[in-house]
Amino acid sequence: MKDIIISGKRIKTELTILFWCYIAANFLNACAIWFYETRWIELLTFQRLIIVIALFFYTLTWFFRGIWYIAKKIGEKVRT
Repeated sequence: MKDIIISGKRIKTELTILFWCYIAANFLNACAIWFYETRWIELLTFQRLIIVIALFFYTLTWFFRGIWYIAKKIGEKVRT
């Protein structure tokens, strides 16, 4: 079997994207708390749900980055 090598730059990029997905999920939760006028303690108590939402956002970024990658490859083939 061939070893897979993941560069440090790629790991840092993926962790940065995951971090921003987590921040976006927390922001979405804060907006919901403000809109529905509930208790702010829910920012702490709903962290399990926030992590699930952040992973969902991260999966969405995979999907859109995959589409971007395919479109980029098709664009390169059209130019040559």
